Amino acid sequence: MIAIPTEEEIFSRLISNYLAIAGPMNVDEGTIPYDFLKPVSLEFYYAYQFIQALYYALWVEYAEGENLDLAVSVAGIERKLATKAQLTLPQLKFVGIPNSEIRAGTRFMTEGISPLFFVVPETVVLDSNGVGFGLLEAEQAGAAWKITAGTTLLPVNTINGLQSVELLGNLEGGTDDESDEELRNRYWQKVRRRATSGNAAHYIEWALEVPGVAAARVFENVDGPNTVRVVLLGQNGTSPDSTIVENARRHILSQRPLGPGDDGIFVMAALPKVFNFYSKVRLLKNYSMEEVTAAYKKALQSYFTELLEYDDVEMASRTIIRTKTGALLHSVSGVEDYDELTINGEMTNQTIDSFEIPVVGTVTLEVMI
Repeated sequence: MIAIPTEEEIFSRLISNYLAIAGPMNVDEGTIPYDFLKPVSLEFYYAYQFIQALYYALWVEYAEGENLDLAVSVAGIERKLATKAQLTLPQLKFVGIPNSEIRAGTRFMTEGISPLFFVVPETVVLDSNGVGFGLLEAEQAGAAWKITAGTTLLPVNTINGLQSVELLGNLEGGTDDESDEELRNRYWQKVRRRATSGNAAHYIEWALEVPGVAAARVFENVDGPNTVRVVLLGQNGTSPDSTIVENARRHILSQRPLGPGDDGIFVMAALPKVFNFYSKVRLLKNYSMEEVTAAYKKALQSYFTELLEYDDVEMASRTIIRTKTGALLHSVSGVEDYDELTINGEMTNQTIDSFEIPVVGTVTLEVMI
């Protein structure tokens, strides 16, 4: 933390130094010393502000946006950019007049006042029965474009010969830009871990370089001698889709040194396990149950993320400590006291298997009488 003097403090020092040299005199507003030194103190204050801003801009803990990109680049880290969602198989079904063409570049959109837009990357020719199957990809990058099978799609423009279109598969691979918080955490994980020569920390580092991977755990020799299993966590505490998992597997194989063969590297998505919370709480004045519930849920999500940051390959499971979740509830602004806290209906600690990720389910808080 760097502290800067106020403009008044700077002006006071300038006046004191001036009087020490020139001797006693009137320095009230309107006098020559005042009018001369007041603008100088303002400029010095602006200079101090610039120095403070520069300090924060180049320090990873405080930098944001492009400044953070620059700060982490010294460790060889680049922000992961958003990627486009797409079908990995031709699962967009067209029905229409036989031998009609759905040209490459044809656009479709979802329903609603804020539709998402997609494009057919390759021309599809309907067969003699008037049926064809094609690929589909998002026009823009981002996780919001990962629509699922059955989503209604409408042609942006009239397509001659097309009668209907049906999405039979889920779009995969769409990811958001790596947030400042995610990028900052990845930087600290890299500089604090000793990633070298293909150890567990190295596999975690490689996995985190892949768009859509927010965290990873590594298990050595669980699938036999000289094997490595990498379990991936997606953005926002989700389980990554098969496209992200495959991208991670390929990236890890391209980066790893000599060691386990390709058949000895197992990359998989973590399996979600839902935990529901219930408690009675006594609130302080001017706080609502809705805002306290939202804050508690956010705190639980952060706690769950912390559980996944351990890289102790010998630890077979994780424990959600009930008293810890209680402490988190008590630390939420507006909570005076709580009682009868349960996790999945039990007043005990809960266990997460080594290949599972904890997911915050329902958070139900009731007024303590």
